[in-house]
Amino acid sequence: GLPAAAVIAGIGSVAYSCRFIHDVFFNGEPIGLAKTPHEPPRWMKVPIEVLVVLVIAVGVAPAYTVGPILDVVAGSVLQRGLPEFSLSPWHGFNLAFMMSLVALAGGVIVYSLRQRIFALHDRFFPPVSGRNVAEGLLQRIFRWAVGVNNLIENGSLQRYLFLLIGSTLIVGVAAFHGEPLVGSAPTQALDTQTLAYGVFLVAGAIGTVLFHRSRFLAVVIIGVVGLMVSLLFVRFSGPDIAMTQLLVEFATVILILLALFFLPWNSPVDSSVLRRVRDASTAVLAGAGVGALGYALLTRPLHSISEFFIAEAKPGGGGTNIVNVILVDFRGFDTLGEVTVLAVAAVGIYALLSNTSVRIPSVDMEGRAWTWDRHPLVLAVIARTMLPLALLVAVYLFLRGHNLPGGGFIAGLVASTALILQYLSDGSAMARTRIGWRYRMLLGVGILIAAATGIGSLLFGYPFLTTSFTYVSLPVIGKFELATAMLFDLGVFVVVVATVMLTLACLGRLNAPLDSVPTIRWRRDREQ
Repeated sequence: GLPAAAVIAGIGSVAYSCRFIHDVFFNGEPIGLAKTPHEPPRWMKVPIEVLVVLVIAVGVAPAYTVGPILDVVAGSVLQRGLPEFSLSPWHGFNLAFMMSLVALAGGVIVYSLRQRIFALHDRFFPPVSGRNVAEGLLQRIFRWAVGVNNLIENGSLQRYLFLLIGSTLIVGVAAFHGEPLVGSAPTQALDTQTLAYGVFLVAGAIGTVLFHRSRFLAVVIIGVVGLMVSLLFVRFSGPDIAMTQLLVEFATVILILLALFFLPWNSPVDSSVLRRVRDASTAVLAGAGVGALGYALLTRPLHSISEFFIAEAKPGGGGTNIVNVILVDFRGFDTLGEVTVLAVAAVGIYALLSNTSVRIPSVDMEGRAWTWDRHPLVLAVIARTMLPLALLVAVYLFLRGHNLPGGGFIAGLVASTALILQYLSDGSAMARTRIGWRYRMLLGVGILIAAATGIGSLLFGYPFLTTSFTYVSLPVIGKFELATAMLFDLGVFVVVVATVMLTLACLGRLNAPLDSVPTIRWRRDREQ
């Protein structure tokens, strides 16, 4: 083992030593060097000559050159007297001598056969360098990355959704593996009312999928789904959320219908059966996963902070409507972020549609010409009558929102609904002429009001968005509450109205050439 390894190592040492001696001193002039080698100065040879003399002296007379030094070193290491030994360059014909002979002869033979060895090496091991290895490795990594990217990122939103939902489900199932689905928390008995709402909700969701190519019918069914969600909120004592959901559904359906006016009534069949199976599987897996997660969480005992909000809503926020107090006081910073998102979305819609025009055909999808009476008188009269009443209701909901269901968001949706009716009854051009609001400026005003309310608390040494309230008494009216949260809610109200109306105005102006009002283009920037 070890002797054979020592012999092989010696053969290699002799071979490269022969190559060094031969190539340097006996292989002619060097070729391909930047500079021609020459003899060094005399004093540069002296250190090498001294080393050569020392090596020869040690090899010929080791007992007289390094023997005393070895005695001192070995004695300090062993901490005792040294055994008898002798240093001699010749120990006779033994195994070490034969190993040296084999190494010398083998090294000379290897060097003499170097060209064949080099050719054999190049045949099985092509010449490589660190740079070539690194560049090849990078190219392989790039090709692999491009292949993975082309497999995943192909421009299909359905594939992205499938990968996102699939990976989420895999991680969720792996993390939840071995745990029971149903927890130990008690569950409520299923009543007929909740069951009916749930059945209609599921039926509406399935109907939307089945009739999604008929866009108008799909929008109506989506409205039914939203209505069922609102009723479920009412069933579980969430009137604020129910009112918000219902009003959002109304405004959303109107805006979607306006957008669908510029699209074909029916969607073409542009997906293969395999893709539809994939999309259906994605929807089923997502629904089942979210449903299982919700059921697992709701059937487990959780530590809730709702008791804190219930106990501190009145003394800490000055209101008995816990939902509104949370929105404008305890979680006011979140609400500020949400209304900012609304404003950004509205500005994005304006940027996309401000310079867009769509040519409206002279006939509908069934070939019938559009009626000249595009704005029926009865609808216009009803809408104008309802406008002040709806705005009064919005003000009422806004003022009572801190103590009863209502608030800035709900009031803003009610006011937006009243203004939407004006657009539907009189047309976008006439409504813009009468209302004349610059909705983009209103967005900024709403954000500034909400932010200024929070900054105002800093001026008095309190954290950002800290609310304050007091009670005052007036003749006839009596005692009532004044809270700084009302100013914050006012900012929310303005942002909601401006967002809905800016979106409505952008959609309504897509068919502006049909309106016979000559001031539309001149007033566009001023009105929005």
